[in-house]
Amino acid sequence: MHLSIKDIVIIAACISIVFVQEQLLSFLPNIQLTILLLILYSKKLGLIKTIIIVIIHSFLDCLVTGSLNLYYFPFMLMGWLLIPVIINLFFRKTESVITLSIMGIVFALLYSWAYIIPNVLIPNESISNVGLINYLAADITFEIILASSSFLSILWLYNPCSKVFDKILKDVYK
Repeated sequence: MHLSIKDIVIIAACISIVFVQEQLLSFLPNIQLTILLLILYSKKLGLIKTIIIVIIHSFLDCLVTGSLNLYYFPFMLMGWLLIPVIINLFFRKTESVITLSIMGIVFALLYSWAYIIPNVLIPNESISNVGLINYLAADITFEIILASSSFLSILWLYNPCSKVFDKILKDVYK
């Protein structure tokens, strides 16, 4: 795939938006607009451009939070990459905000469950493995918060953001 200068600028702007909103909302546990934005980017920019956004965003996020290692990074990347892959393979033509909001819940859970692998299933000397039931019991509140914030943000903000993003893309690519 050939990326034009305009494509690179749009990708960089999208990465900045995802990264900055996560940092601004980081004082609220698991409340973020990341799933909304990745669904929006997946639907508007397609699979390849959104994958580039996810890879760079995940790298920057792990770099800033200090979790850039082979223990967590692949699972964060896998959790976020599920969004553009599933949206572009199965929900490309879906415009129902209710369906996309429900998908936000699914993506929140899939992202959260991706961390089961490094935290429960892979033995790690520096972290005591707590077991699946204990991990899920400790994480369930955070999963519910992420799923709820994703559902509500998509329900309330997807259509307005989609209209604004369409206008921006129209202006950039005219």
